[in-house]
Amino acid sequence: MKAAEGQLDDIPNLPSARLKRKTPGWVSALLSVVKLAVLSSAAIFSHACGPAVQLSSSAAVGAVLGISGLRKGSLSKSGAVAAVFVGAATLGSSLRAGATLLAFYMSSSKLTTLKEDLKDVDEEFKKGGQRNWVQVFCNALIPTVIAMFMGYWGGLADLPMDAQRMPGYTAAAGAFLGYFASCCGDTWASEVGQLSEQQPRLITSLRPVRKGTNGGVTVLGLIASVMGGLFMGFISYIVGMVSPNIFTRAVLFEAAAAQWQLIPLGVFGGLMGSLIDSVLGATLQFTGFNRKTGRITGRVGPDVSHISGWPLLTNNGVNLVSASICSVISAYLTLQIF
Repeated sequence: MKAAEGQLDDIPNLPSARLKRKTPGWVSALLSVVKLAVLSSAAIFSHACGPAVQLSSSAAVGAVLGISGLRKGSLSKSGAVAAVFVGAATLGSSLRAGATLLAFYMSSSKLTTLKEDLKDVDEEFKKGGQRNWVQVFCNALIPTVIAMFMGYWGGLADLPMDAQRMPGYTAAAGAFLGYFASCCGDTWASEVGQLSEQQPRLITSLRPVRKGTNGGVTVLGLIASVMGGLFMGFISYIVGMVSPNIFTRAVLFEAAAAQWQLIPLGVFGGLMGSLIDSVLGATLQFTGFNRKTGRITGRVGPDVSHISGWPLLTNNGVNLVSASICSVISAYLTLQIF
């Protein structure tokens, strides 16, 4: 009897019986800022140590991104492998491009988990926003190739924009910013816009639609898209100045510091990307309401009431097309501005 009572007394001490402590939001945000600062500092140092250290450390950062995403559940196994390639190739080619990628990845991952219980309105919703290799490459394969061109034309070093002397590098840098400004603007709009108390309106007709409808927009979502683009433009501008190849040369630093137009260019990409994504989502992507599950769905079926769009593009396809369009427009604008 005493032995049994002793075993009962030990139950609260078992690992499975202990309550998990929830980390306060401000602590989690602070840790993310510290992590980004550490990664950025390490990247800056490695880019100052020559190509060999730059490329090897970039591969290590790519591995950290993949493993971290896998452990947190934000990436599947295939997504983690894709993230390793994307992170290593992008950061190895350009510090500006790599920092932009890291800033997008970390900020979007945080916003994906923000009040995620309130976002469970879609049949394809996954807590933590786990992404596979298809989703990773739809968001990052094209800009990774663009970053590699930046590395080729810039000799693995960042340079100020100069359409006259370096049209290829300048266009590629603008295209890279435009692509991620579009991705960031759309992601921030989607994740923050769903928390709006305002009912979304379909961008093509302005009629009220259910939350989670592709092409549905809110004022809060549009503001978030502007902020996402602003964030990408700010990162591109600041990192362009602190990149070792630029920071250590007064002439290059002054030229980079004068290129503040990158910030409004990012704002343009964020808002434009979100709007294009919404138009494509409202027209070329099917949205329906499943009467059995009571949730939004992207699949046509007998129990599904049509809300908007045609089943021509998936969500990944919409993201790819809208970001690519913004990338081309941004490349053109960069050549005109600089």
